[in-house]
Amino acid sequence: MKTITVRRFASIAAGLGVAVSTIGIMACAHGPMAYWNAYTNVRSTDECSTLNSTTPPGKPALYAGRATFNVTAARGDPDTLVVLALSGGGSRAAYLSAKAMLTLQSVFADPGDKLDILSEVDVISSVSGGSLPAAYYAISTDPGEPNAYGRQWDEKTVEGLMRRNFTVRWFGDWFWPTNIAKYWFTGFNRTDIMAQTLADNLFDTTPGGRDLTLSDLRSSRPYLILNATNATSDHFHYPFTFTDDEFGSVNSDVGDYSLGRAVMGTATFPAVFNYMTIRDFTKCAKTNDEQRFVHLFDGGNYDNLGLVSVIRMLETMRTNKTLPSKVIVILIDAYTDKAGVDPTRPDSRDATDFIIDHNFVAATDSLLSDNRDKTLAGFRLYFNDKFKADSGRQSAVFYQLQFADIQGDKALNAALNAIPTSFSIAASDTAFIDAALAQLLTKQNTCLQAIKSVVTKGSHELPGVNCSYVR
Repeated sequence: MKTITVRRFASIAAGLGVAVSTIGIMACAHGPMAYWNAYTNVRSTDECSTLNSTTPPGKPALYAGRATFNVTAARGDPDTLVVLALSGGGSRAAYLSAKAMLTLQSVFADPGDKLDILSEVDVISSVSGGSLPAAYYAISTDPGEPNAYGRQWDEKTVEGLMRRNFTVRWFGDWFWPTNIAKYWFTGFNRTDIMAQTLADNLFDTTPGGRDLTLSDLRSSRPYLILNATNATSDHFHYPFTFTDDEFGSVNSDVGDYSLGRAVMGTATFPAVFNYMTIRDFTKCAKTNDEQRFVHLFDGGNYDNLGLVSVIRMLETMRTNKTLPSKVIVILIDAYTDKAGVDPTRPDSRDATDFIIDHNFVAATDSLLSDNRDKTLAGFRLYFNDKFKADSGRQSAVFYQLQFADIQGDKALNAALNAIPTSFSIAASDTAFIDAALAQLLTKQNTCLQAIKSVVTKGSHELPGVNCSYVR
């Protein structure tokens, strides 16, 4: 009964939102109030005083934070670069990525192995749902460590957080009086509300409730690259990352930016959420009309795997001559291969399709799936070309973990592919993910064995650098 009530409430709230949004847009979208709360990033330097000054601007201070492409392999074995890419896919991706990360800590935990793969990770590149555990790990502490922000990384805590129904919490946050006023009369939108929901649940201090920023990423954790897609007309469809590199291009301080907003910026799925907006401070704007903004949406529109940023990071290291000879890339891919219309159905329409046909969702899925295939193929070619030794043992591994690796258990495979994409996940679906990882991330996994061999011995005996393991 409780679930039905929540669903009805959500449906009514969504319906009212659509109706009143039309009035709100007509009333104030283009008025002065639209500029208020449209962005929260701050400028690095005063663009107006710099332009009007006869003194050349000083050289900006070298960025020393963790949100950057200028990374090192200092974490874990300094001679081995380990990169973790976490795909999008809502709470399905969040739970899969978190559980996989926890398992990488323990798969070789026996006294004879003594290797915590997660502690060897130097960089995490994440998209959408995968950004939740990525950013949480980047600000958390392990059991026994001094607790910096009250956010701990352990199995019970992390699994509980990734199981939370963020959709219901988001709807609840709509009805805070301050949010109601800001939503209808300023640039504050649905994405901003969800960003605060994520901050309150994952990315603030406990106790205290101070929202964490990108400057709070812990130096003992991996570098963090959060990936979004640029929706601004002059840079449409290009990638945008919440790093010093991208924020520097708009004369803004990345360290001051809210971590919850950065994570949400990677997960603003079109139609469900509005754009995430940041201010472009590169030009002197003395009036509202002269201001310029960057509008962002879900990183999955450009690359739902986070691999394009991995290439950019690797090539940055190559240019800086800091790229080690041993390179490991692990991709946790929450892709589900269930789209389109059931071939046994004579009529493709559902009840709601008599009003608005939802085949536009299938069309979007088709484009995203094709883009994913091309990104994967391109990355494998790149990795093979750059890191495969001509002969003998190999010192690089690219391992993609995906639901398609479950091939011997058709029922489990079907259950995994039926997990929806949303900011909530059913207990039964987390059980399916647990069952899949129990089969895949084991000592018998030849890809994990190759990874262990590279870290501990410098190379592995597999014939190539692109690795897969199926069950």
